[in-house]
Amino acid sequence: MPPQKKEWRTLKVAGIYLAAGQNRRPAARTSMPAIRENTSGSAAVSELERCGLEPLVVVVRAGDRLEWLPTGREQGNVRTETCLTAHLGLSFSLRCGLNAVLPLQPDAVIIAQADQPYITASIVSRLMETFERSPELDYVSSAAEGAGMPTALYSKVMFPALAEMDDDGGAAGILHSADYKGVVLPVVSPMGFWEEGICKDTREFTALWSERNIK
Repeated sequence: MPPQKKEWRTLKVAGIYLAAGQNRRPAARTSMPAIRENTSGSAAVSELERCGLEPLVVVVRAGDRLEWLPTGREQGNVRTETCLTAHLGLSFSLRCGLNAVLPLQPDAVIIAQADQPYITASIVSRLMETFERSPELDYVSSAAEGAGMPTALYSKVMFPALAEMDDDGGAAGILHSADYKGVVLPVVSPMGFWEEGICKDTREFTALWSERNIK
C-alpha cells in the first residue's frame, strides 16, 4: 500500500494583527515610496486573510474608523477588536488580541505588528508549515525588519508568556530565552530588490518578493 500523503493544516492557528499602536520607528527611507504604500495595513490584512487563520483578529485603537481595512472583510474570518489601553504600549494591544482568540482554543497563533513592513501570505505560510512539520517547537519566527516585533508563530504553550510580556523586554526577550525552543526563518529583505534596480514597479516587486520568500 503506498504511503498516505500527510494532510497539512491539521492544527488550528489563529492570527493577531497589531494595528493599535503609535508608530515609533524612525521614518522609512524614501527610496521606495510605492512599496511603502503597498505595505499598508490593508495589504497586510489581505495577505493574512489568505492564510486560513481561525480567526484573524485585527487589534485597533479606540476611534479608529477602520477605513483602511480591505472591503468585504465581514464575509471572511476577520474581526476587529478595539483596545482601549493601546496607548499604554504594545503589550496591552497584544493581551487584547490574545483575550479575543483564546476562547477558541487555537493550537498556535500568528502575531504580526503593523510596524513590520511587507507581511505576505508566503512568509506566514512558511511559519505555519514549519510548525506543522515540527509541532514540538515553541515558536517559529521570521527575521525582524527594523526594530518592531517580528512576525512569528507561537504555540499554545507560549500563550502565558505572551500575556505577561512587557514593553521593555518585548518579544525579543521571549525569542532569545533559553527556556523556549524555536527557529528563525531567513527572509529576503525588500530593500535590496528596490535599491539594486531589480524591480521597477510595485507589481513586479510583489511577485518577486513572494517568490523569494516561499521556501
